[in-house]
Amino acid sequence: MSENWVLKEDEAIELLALLISSARIQLDEPARYAPMRMLTATERLSSMILERSSDKSREFLQDNMERIPDMRMEMSDLPAYTEGLEALCRSVAECLLRHSQAKESGA
Repeated sequence: MSENWVLKEDEAIELLALLISSARIQLDEPARYAPMRMLTATERLSSMILERSSDKSREFLQDNMERIPDMRMEMSDLPAYTEGLEALCRSVAECLLRHSQAKESGA
């Protein structure tokens, strides 16, 4: 495999444990907590891979992951919370597009 691995097995298991336990907790929590739990997993994953990521990915992570803690404070303000999530979606889409274009050009 020519791609570099950015996650160790123990890190992947830790992330799986977070996702699985979050899924269980979600049964008893308000529905709006689900995005918060997903953002927590996003933060954990980004901190695990940041130093091992390509420059393009590292730029995305550094530019966007710092927004997440502030978004937790906006959870009670649904329009602001929604806009924050939509902004992260746009950013990740741009990151994916850059990766796709780089692969197509052989970079």
